[in-house]
Amino acid sequence: MSTGKEAKAAIKKAASWSTPAELASGDAILFTTEKINRTREHLPDDSAGQAFHQDAECGAITCGGDLSAYLRYQGLEVLLALALGQAGVPAAAGGAYTHSLRLASGLGGVFGTLGIFKGFSVHEYPSVKVDGFSIGGEAGKPLTASFSLICDDLNVNTVSGVNTTTVLAAIAAPAPGNRVLFRQGQFWINDAAAGALGEAHAVHPNRFSLSCKRKLSRDYLAGGQDRIAEPAGAGFPELSLTLEFPTYTSDTFLNDLGADTRKKMRIAFTGGPIESGHDHALEILLPHLVITNASAAVDKAGKIAHPITMECLATSVERAGMEGLSAPLALNLTNTRATDPLA
Repeated sequence: MSTGKEAKAAIKKAASWSTPAELASGDAILFTTEKINRTREHLPDDSAGQAFHQDAECGAITCGGDLSAYLRYQGLEVLLALALGQAGVPAAAGGAYTHSLRLASGLGGVFGTLGIFKGFSVHEYPSVKVDGFSIGGEAGKPLTASFSLICDDLNVNTVSGVNTTTVLAAIAAPAPGNRVLFRQGQFWINDAAAGALGEAHAVHPNRFSLSCKRKLSRDYLAGGQDRIAEPAGAGFPELSLTLEFPTYTSDTFLNDLGADTRKKMRIAFTGGPIESGHDHALEILLPHLVITNASAAVDKAGKIAHPITMECLATSVERAGMEGLSAPLALNLTNTRATDPLA
């Protein structure tokens, strides 16, 4: 009997679409759930003159789904970099390395190979695009991350080729730990045109969610191919941020919604130490936020909650404390990985 106890996964940047990269222990990730499905269209011959369909040809293959995990200070760099599109060699400070993950305008050439060992067999996805992701959490719990994947195809229980059952079975699962906890976070927000953010701008939500949707296409080309070509952007990426406050104690966001006051925000989490003077860390920078909803609905005698929804936009004006950032989102991740996750 196969259970999730035996399951393990690994992912790394690949070079050629539909050509798998070889996975190793350094590519292993910890995950909680995986819902990736492969379907194949069948095309019945519905010509007149027959009482029932008698024949059908195989059509296009569709493969994709979601992979979810606890958000960690180390271990998800590749997935996050594949989602944002731009990484690079991290900045070193002693034994700590800070990865500057930036939201690229497109994801051309940015994809990976994913392998999942399920005890009984290996599921290999030669080429995987991250079409979007979400990060979120609530008070008292660890943060979670979910990635929406578009895959070219699925190879099941491969015994020859690149990522065989032997290769995946030999991959060691990474040690648990380094989860990002909600209580480790600071949430700072002020007007976009105001000065740099600091502790005076702290707010205290009890829940948040950040979502990015890339909106990639699935195109099938001539030439005997029944799998998709490398997906490309089919629209503007959509990014949104939701904050929920447990009680309604301020009119600020309601007034900002009415006045269309643009905001900027820094969400920062600090984890355990790497070495003296350097800690694991995650910083989320949002230079241009538009409030689209702020409510304070009454529900009988219960607390009046105060959820806020904002769209994340690009900016043509540098924000104080966020110099050099123009895209809607930037992530800075500090851990002990010394290499470019997209190398």
